[in-house]
Amino acid sequence: MMRRIYQVLLFFLLFVSGGFLNINIVNAASANIEITAHDNDVIVGDTVYIYINISSDSMFGDIEANLTYDEEILEYKGSVSFITGSSGFLKIADINLSEDTDNRKYVLEFEAIKVGKTEIEFSGPVMVYDIDTELPMSVFLDSLELEVKAAQTASDNAYLSSLKISPAELTPEFDRNVKEYSTSIGYDIDKLVVVALPEDDMATVRITGNDSLEEGENIVVVTVTAEAGNVIEYTINVMKESAPETGVDTPSITPDKKHGSFELVRVNEETYAVYGGKYKIIEPPADLNIPSGYTKTKIIISGISVPVFAPEQLDSDFLLIYAENELGEAGLYSYDKVEKTMQRYISEILPIYEPVSEDNEELMSSKKYRENLNIAAVIIALLSALCAVFIILSIRMYLKARGYNDD
Repeated sequence: MMRRIYQVLLFFLLFVSGGFLNINIVNAASANIEITAHDNDVIVGDTVYIYINISSDSMFGDIEANLTYDEEILEYKGSVSFITGSSGFLKIADINLSEDTDNRKYVLEFEAIKVGKTEIEFSGPVMVYDIDTELPMSVFLDSLELEVKAAQTASDNAYLSSLKISPAELTPEFDRNVKEYSTSIGYDIDKLVVVALPEDDMATVRITGNDSLEEGENIVVVTVTAEAGNVIEYTINVMKESAPETGVDTPSITPDKKHGSFELVRVNEETYAVYGGKYKIIEPPADLNIPSGYTKTKIIISGISVPVFAPEQLDSDFLLIYAENELGEAGLYSYDKVEKTMQRYISEILPIYEPVSEDNEELMSSKKYRENLNIAAVIIALLSALCAVFIILSIRMYLKARGYNDD
């Protein structure tokens, strides 16, 4: 009895789900992309056409994608407005289309410029939009491996005819059949000057590992690629010495007493004057205002040659040295050769006298004479006025003594 009831209920559920409920199963749209070449037998210098074919089981519209390739092997030559970029990266943005389709093909033009293999493939998601829902489809991608071969007449010579470096030398001496060399450089060398000349002018040379050489072992590789594509590598093992543990500011410098209280010393290829502190002797700038009466020369102090400015008087005991103090301030310093002292140089401002000629001297005498006459005339006038006042007062006093009225 219970089994019969279960069968009835199961039949009812199936009937309801199939008849009364309308359930639609929606299949998501998808697209397939294939990448092919018009010819798989590609020679350096050939024009290469790459086809991108997009097909779908439903109508689609806009397409957005990024395509990558090896820029050293292929060079993009196309001029399609919606395909932009170069140097190994192309952006495809075919949008705002008026036509609906379920199949579309793009043709990209390249030039084969070098022997080698390259992978032409999409980078990142490829967006193919359904025309009805405007939603992106699921996309099945393809890629293409293309090999560019050398022409039958291409040279396979990948040897170097010469290999030189500076400021060091190779050990052993260069031989085209020797592929590994060694050298040593100072701690202050960050990059070698490498001159590598191929035997064949059609071969290309590339140098790697030569930038920012570090202390210790470094490997510089000179790669020569023949026109036919075969490669020979020459390796240079570079040993760079470590920098001194003590910096410029740390060494303790003590003057040699036999030279007095002033001494020049060399520290880490820099010249320092020691006198009441440390002064770094530096090359004067080209725009330095040289004091009048001084000329640039060189002298030897404490066995070290330094640039100085010497006065025109050859027997002068003073020189000018351009130096930088411990605060980084640069300027001229006066050096006393006798007392062996150094102090900051301050240029003296001397009064300016105009030369007086004989005519000017006579003119000045005449002017001075006239000035004296004017002063004398003023004095005489004052004395005359005082005399007149004195006479008038004397007369009035006399008349008053005689009994005359003021009238």
